[in-house]
Amino acid sequence: MRPVADDSQLLEGLIGQAASRPLRLELAQLLEASEGELASLGLTRPARRRLLACAEIARRYQPKISQAEPITTPAQALAHLGPLRSRDQETLAVLLLDVRLSLIALEIIAIGAVAQVSVEAREVFAPAVAARASSMVLAHNHPSGNPEPSAQDADFTRAMVEAGRILNIEVVDHLIVTPRSYYSFRKAGQLWNAECANVRERGKSAGHQCRSAAHSRTAEVETRSWGRSLGRK
Repeated sequence: MRPVADDSQLLEGLIGQAASRPLRLELAQLLEASEGELASLGLTRPARRRLLACAEIARRYQPKISQAEPITTPAQALAHLGPLRSRDQETLAVLLLDVRLSLIALEIIAIGAVAQVSVEAREVFAPAVAARASSMVLAHNHPSGNPEPSAQDADFTRAMVEAGRILNIEVVDHLIVTPRSYYSFRKAGQLWNAECANVRERGKSAGHQCRSAAHSRTAEVETRSWGRSLGRK
């Protein structure tokens, strides 16, 4: 098998030994230099043309970098929550998502029963603000194996949905996970119910409209992704 040439050997093969040896710049710097800068180094016109052509080819044919797959369903989010599902202590975490709903990071927020740990919105959203996340998925585990939400879980979700609205960082779901099952507030229609709870003070008419909208959205959950239901492309 032919050994891989180092930068100095590549440069020598490109412009010749006599032209390459006096040079003190790295190959990467030479490939970023303009023709005038190359001329100031004493390089001949043929050597400059070879370097400039090589640099242009390198720019045009960069390997394609595949973008991370967007997280648009509870099942896709679960794939990133393995460490959380196996914990023997209740743990609150967030999946931070960019504008394309691609994963930025999984951040642990608190350990201990969410109802018993004093977790404030600023603690939950601090990683999202720092990472400039566009949206996030709340997630916590139930070591008991029962994924059904408690009243405290519902209250916590409602508070975080409202905080996210204020901060313009959307809470797209809250997942309760166990080793063998999970509960999605969005899939169950409870995420919108949490939103509706915030309009109760506006009167019965507003509350009825919100509940009706929630019912319509819930019927669409099985066939529409987070991204599509949120109007993202």
